[in-house]
Amino acid sequence: MINIKKCGNYRAKFGDGPIWHEGYGLIWLDITAKKIITYNPETEQESVYDALGWIKSIVPSADGQFIGIYKDGLYYLNFKKGSKVPFVLPDGLNDIHYLNDGKCGPDGQIWVGLSDGFFKRFKESPYTALSHYPFENSKLFSVDAGGNISVKLENITFSNGLDWNRKTHNFYHIDSSKHLIFQYQLKENGEIQFEKIIYSFEMDEGFPDGMAIDADGNLWVALYKGGTIAARLKTPTRIVCICPKKMEVIQEIELPLSHVTSCTIGGENLDTLFVTTAYEPLPEDKVKREPLAGYLLAIPIEQRGVANYQFMTNEDKAKIR
Repeated sequence: MINIKKCGNYRAKFGDGPIWHEGYGLIWLDITAKKIITYNPETEQESVYDALGWIKSIVPSADGQFIGIYKDGLYYLNFKKGSKVPFVLPDGLNDIHYLNDGKCGPDGQIWVGLSDGFFKRFKESPYTALSHYPFENSKLFSVDAGGNISVKLENITFSNGLDWNRKTHNFYHIDSSKHLIFQYQLKENGEIQFEKIIYSFEMDEGFPDGMAIDADGNLWVALYKGGTIAARLKTPTRIVCICPKKMEVIQEIELPLSHVTSCTIGGENLDTLFVTTAYEPLPEDKVKREPLAGYLLAIPIEQRGVANYQFMTNEDKAKIR
């Protein structure tokens, strides 16, 4: 029997993008309501802020500030003061083709992927849900302190979870549309080289979504069950822990709700798995039967997490030199 704790009182329509931050504790997002929520597990203090737009991810900066990744671009963000200033606004983004999951890499740059909204519509239709989606028109790119964009991967459909092994610098990336987790080697020149597919999920397990890595290099993956497929699934909602070396699931956590979206490892000793969930798009009667849906959840684990990489501004780089 796992110990699941509901954190705070905020219930998100679609929770996502959790990160652990030494100053705030847990920072997470309500994508649909366009809110940023902070929760301190020691004091149980919770605060809710206006995200000032359709936010998808949030990245801490080495100077103590944040970069907000929104559907239409990257912004300097001070959510306590309610300010948002454009940083990088890539061309060609819209409500269908937009930015999604992003994190800072070991190079001090922000890595962020694009997602194809037509894929979501395709999988939500009963006529095409079980069909192969034929398009791969998204990318994964990095952004440095000067706002320069470097394309890392092409031929992606729905970019989601990403993280790095702190010891080997292996890079792991999820393309939810393919139900796959890919492993790459990060080269000294900043390029990445494909090494292998470390895990392939069955369609009836759900879509691999947000992902975190622990100190042993194991990947914790949220399996999101959405659209028409979800209505037919009998498998429980799960977080799975995958060992890249063994290329197999070594631990599973079943959750008593329909939609789990992402996870991160935090807490004072980095030994708590924080999980974001959603009650959208559940019908109202089912929302009432899932009392944990939409809340931030905390689950103790035996493994330890790792500190987040922080975005390096030009001023931060100058200080290091």
